[in-house]
Amino acid sequence: MNLPIVVDLPADPTATERLGRWLGERLRPGDTLGLVGDLGAGKTTLVRGLAVGLLVDDPDAVASPTYLLVVEHPGPVRLLHADAYLPGKLLGFLDDGGLEYLFDATAVAVVEWAQRIANHLPQRVLWVEIAVAPGGGRQVVLRPGDPADFPWLRESPKIG
Repeated sequence: MNLPIVVDLPADPTATERLGRWLGERLRPGDTLGLVGDLGAGKTTLVRGLAVGLLVDDPDAVASPTYLLVVEHPGPVRLLHADAYLPGKLLGFLDDGGLEYLFDATAVAVVEWAQRIANHLPQRVLWVEIAVAPGGGRQVVLRPGDPADFPWLRESPKIG
């Protein structure tokens, strides 16, 4: 497996959602995604697709959780969607016992702006870096903390 995996997406939000769906179909309870990217890069769009792949009850309800801290999306595997854009707010929550809730072994956790709380993330994390590419597309870099935790990364994402 060549790491990191780089995925170039066209300038179409549905391509970002399809990549999210591909990820969601492969993630398992206890996995954490650490999302990194500037404002408008497509982090929440990717999470909406991930919710479809996880079969959450209402994937259309996925929105940026910046001011809500953590949003729980029920489904066969719960999706816990957090935001560290305001890192002090999330760190306070995590220090007050939120670590056990957010990184529950029966759920998939996704943290936007995860680099801001990297020291609090569990070991089993898949870093997903999203950047706007020239021409408006997206370049997504998938970098597992430990490749053994995500053996399915040997597959090439099929987004077409």
